[in-house]
Amino acid sequence: MALLTAEDYQRFPTVTPDHTYAYGAHSQQFGELTLPRAAPPHPLIVLIHGGGYRELYDLKPLGSVVAALADRGFAVWNIEYRRFGNGGDYPQMFLDVSAAADYLPQLAARHELDLSRVISMGHSAGGHLALWLAGRHKIETTSPLFVAEPLAVHGALALAPLADVSHGSESELSSDALLAVMGGTATSAPPAYGNGCPRQLLPLGARQQIIVGSEDKAMLANAQRYADVATSAGDEVDLQVIEGVGHFEIVAVDTDAWAEVRNAAVRLREELG
Repeated sequence: MALLTAEDYQRFPTVTPDHTYAYGAHSQQFGELTLPRAAPPHPLIVLIHGGGYRELYDLKPLGSVVAALADRGFAVWNIEYRRFGNGGDYPQMFLDVSAAADYLPQLAARHELDLSRVISMGHSAGGHLALWLAGRHKIETTSPLFVAEPLAVHGALALAPLADVSHGSESELSSDALLAVMGGTATSAPPAYGNGCPRQLLPLGARQQIIVGSEDKAMLANAQRYADVATSAGDEVDLQVIEGVGHFEIVAVDTDAWAEVRNAAVRLREELG
């Protein structure tokens, strides 16, 4: 069977959210909140789309993922943010993702969100940002990415993430988009990577689940590199490799790979209490 492509991903069904909120003044600074039918308070997923950090790819293809997670009892905050091509050059992408997460306390009482059970979840470039959100409390106070009181993230679910961004910036995974949102390579912009690469923030202090397809070779090698270092640093990290699938099957809700992802999200919620 042929693996799903980026073009297939762009054709994934979209879903209308329950609510849309702007967390800033720019047109890309908004999030879509979808609520479950289950009784509150609602455990919360901050969902971050990928797309190689490029403007071309937005939050819409993850609509079915949002609906599937809501069916499992999660409130889902599916965030948009600036990327390469629409103002996301360093440090703006990080600042947008931070602001989107830190907007949630303003919504918590209104929608009965449980901020003691927050999971960051992202795919591809969004997987990098999901891990980064979990480690944001480790950022140096001198960094432009520093936030004094960031929203606490208790678990991270990273799907085919560029977890070791430092290595990725100087490998086949590098791109003009990656270098723009990171401010250069790891060699040329060490402070940006020191505070923007999850590996550089270890230990994150949050439970981490990483899921990658066996045929997503470059991302799998990068994730394995990260998981080994994170475990050695003292974090609880589970790397799950799903055989026979590539980069996009894990966010296609009609696949067996997605069922593994969904089950991992539910297990992570249960581990958080």
